[in-house]
Amino acid sequence: MEKTFCSFVLTLVVTCGAVPAFAAFECTDVGEWLEKPCRRLANTYRDGNNEMFLSGYSWHLPMTYTKEKRKELNENAFGFGMGRIVEDPDGDTHSVFFVAFLDSHKNVQWNLGYTWSTYWGRRDLPQFGLGYVAAIVQRPDIFHGIPFPAALPLVSLRYKEATLVTTFIPTVGGGVNNGSVLYVFGRYTFK
Repeated sequence: MEKTFCSFVLTLVVTCGAVPAFAAFECTDVGEWLEKPCRRLANTYRDGNNEMFLSGYSWHLPMTYTKEKRKELNENAFGFGMGRIVEDPDGDTHSVFFVAFLDSHKNVQWNLGYTWSTYWGRRDLPQFGLGYVAAIVQRPDIFHGIPFPAALPLVSLRYKEATLVTTFIPTVGGGVNNGSVLYVFGRYTFK
């Protein structure tokens, strides 16, 4: 519980401290090929609504983990995050975020990233969505704690300002007891 509380406090401090610096970023001198994605991130942060992330649950797929290993792993991926989200006129969303949660070994995992999702159906009814997340991730058991990039698919169910999201974390490097996790979290947009 102490790890979760410390993650919560650090997430708030870092997120609130980064607001003025990132909002003022103009995307000049980043190179022509990076200018458009940079502007998307900066505009999302500057023009977006606040959103809160509540983490969630990790389901380690039984066909890729031994029964003994699954008993050792943490499924309660408790955590918290903040972000900024923009909804396009067609209903697509762009979000920048910072989230910290407890990983499968009860260590804090830090995530800084961007999500894009598209939705089907009327906005005033529950909507199904698909998208992706691109993030910089840091956790102590991968690459000796050095942050690394990751991209994963997203499947969402959105109703008004609340969204339930899941992603699949595949097995990387092969073998049993390594990857193949469904991760579920929630988001709430403040308008």
